[in-house]
Amino acid sequence: MSTTAVLRHLVATVAVPAALFTACAATQGQSGVTSVYDPPTGVHPDTKAAPGECQYYNYYHDESKNPAGAGKCAEECDCDGMRTCRRGVCDGAARPRTDCNDANRRWNEAWNPLGPGKCSTDCDCDGTRTCHHGECEGGAR
Repeated sequence: MSTTAVLRHLVATVAVPAALFTACAATQGQSGVTSVYDPPTGVHPDTKAAPGECQYYNYYHDESKNPAGAGKCAEECDCDGMRTCRRGVCDGAARPRTDCNDANRRWNEAWNPLGPGKCSTDCDCDGTRTCHHGECEGGAR
């Protein structure tokens, strides 16, 4: 295959996906969808949690920003921390006291300030995982 043929093949291979990407980028945000979630990425605008993935001790959500009002909810992710949505109202303690090494303690290590799986104490690790030399170790859920 000649150099010219190789270049034409590369241009054709890159041009079509690039054109599709440009078209998609041009229409992003024009769907008219009004949702608590950001439709292009499917994540919560405050915490970047995936829909339905918010029942963690380190899930921080400002309930005063909810469309229905402070403390009002349509789903679990409208409530801070471990609070649950019951009959349209956020219920329970956001971050009740618990042992950092309790197997039932749910901590999303991906949201750690030091980075996913990075830690400074056992409390930065999920369940019974422990912090060893700045990394969460042990069996993951």
